[in-house]
Amino acid sequence: MKSLKYILLPFSWLYWAFTFCRNKCFDWNILHQQLFRVPIISVGNITVGGTGKTPHVQYIVNLLKDRGIASLSRGYKRKSTGYVLAEASTSVDELGDEPFLLQKRFPSLHVAVCEKRVVGVSKLMEQFPNLQAVILDDAFQHRYVKPKLQIVLVDYNRPLWRDEVFPVGYLREGAYALSRADVVVVTKCPSTMSETDAALWRKKLRIQQQKLFFSTMDYGAVYEYADKHTCEPSQFFTGRNVCLVTGIAQPQPLIDYVRSFGGNVFVKTYPDHYAYSHRDEDELLQLANQYSLVTTEKDVYKLANIVPNKPLFVVPIMPKFLFDGQSQFDTLLLETVRFSS
Repeated sequence: MKSLKYILLPFSWLYWAFTFCRNKCFDWNILHQQLFRVPIISVGNITVGGTGKTPHVQYIVNLLKDRGIASLSRGYKRKSTGYVLAEASTSVDELGDEPFLLQKRFPSLHVAVCEKRVVGVSKLMEQFPNLQAVILDDAFQHRYVKPKLQIVLVDYNRPLWRDEVFPVGYLREGAYALSRADVVVVTKCPSTMSETDAALWRKKLRIQQQKLFFSTMDYGAVYEYADKHTCEPSQFFTGRNVCLVTGIAQPQPLIDYVRSFGGNVFVKTYPDHYAYSHRDEDELLQLANQYSLVTTEKDVYKLANIVPNKPLFVVPIMPKFLFDGQSQFDTLLLETVRFSS
């Protein structure tokens, strides 16, 4: 593995240099950022996947959903191109799994996808003149839109100071880029995280003017996808044969959680944003005959098309802020929308 790292290291340096020069072009106004009258709230990563972005975006949408907002992302791995505004008949293949989840969970939310975010925001503003805010999903590196509030998520289990720029590591750009964030959220923290540990993170991330928050992943009551009937996890998982199916990055915390109840758990994991093949579909149908299929809110819509006549159970994943940070985080978001012009 060390020899492979040394082989990839020059490519990592080149990638770091490319992203650094690109960022400087924006900083020096060689490449231009578009400023919109409607406040833009950007939620993104500095690492490749697995920071808990989907639950945090859902949290933000839930907080602001009654204020006339929209969500815009590129629609990763969707089978459509260009600008698509979600409607009741729009499929998961047209939107991508994360935007489709938002559209189903928040029917009043305007959900759109577009590779060019400037175009996407402009079209949303044309279609909805009274729009109060746009949430840009996974847009930290997409700098053509200037956000009012830039939120960056960092995984507690993958400290930036121990990581490397792609392809040696998982960083999308150098850790210096964190300085352009307004808010940094360290996600997937242990629920017992100490103040000393939090102070270490503040020091290591070189947090100065930014707001720093810490969150852990919390899991809600298990519910049946078709009828939404809920059941307490301890009651559901104990003594049951379960197959946990995931298509998310970094699924281990969820796997550990499900197995903590001591039931018979078989795990089937797929890559993030996975497109199931016919072979996968046949295998999942066989598993549905042997186990109770359990999955995430992000994955359930694809699986429902594969096993339409079998019960599917969902484990909701949601962020929980530590150190009494929730009220401060909520206030910051609400003020961003309320006082922006």
